[in-house]
Amino acid sequence: MPADTDTPAVLPETSANSLEPAIVPHLHLLAHSAGADVDQNRAGLGLLLLWLGDDVLSAVNADLRTHEITETKLSVLMLFSLREMGWWQGGALTPSAIADYLGVTRSTVTGQLDWLERRGLLQRQLRDEDRRSLELYLTEAGSALLQQALPGFWRACQRLTAALDDSECAVLRPLLAKLWTRLKTD
Repeated sequence: MPADTDTPAVLPETSANSLEPAIVPHLHLLAHSAGADVDQNRAGLGLLLLWLGDDVLSAVNADLRTHEITETKLSVLMLFSLREMGWWQGGALTPSAIADYLGVTRSTVTGQLDWLERRGLLQRQLRDEDRRSLELYLTEAGSALLQQALPGFWRACQRLTAALDDSECAVLRPLLAKLWTRLKTD
């Protein structure tokens, strides 16, 4: 069967023409392989979001490399810092709570907590109210790393929106918040 060389009907003509050439073949594949129940416009947009998420994580991790930490591990440290500052409203910082909040598995969080503890960024202490259980706390080294890494992390987050003007940011913020909230509740 000859390849269809027309622009896929997945996105409006103007959008498809302005897209990176890398996505057009994927849109062709989508048009030829999606079931009848798939809204191709939404699936194409979802693909862009998926790729954007991967690229965002890679860009932020590249900025954090000088601190020898990844965004995910930094996010875990940030949760402990938020708790210390009284800004964490999510209850006890258990591996399950952290996993739910970050959208990863409990085993992933356990590995991250172990990694952070081995590097002296978190420390286990017996709980006062239940001497049989342990609780993790941010160490001075963990606080120092956050103090060093967070300014660059926030600059990296800012750079992610550099292609947008203020009005586009104002439109995008509630849309991303809506998508994020929906993903968290599914």
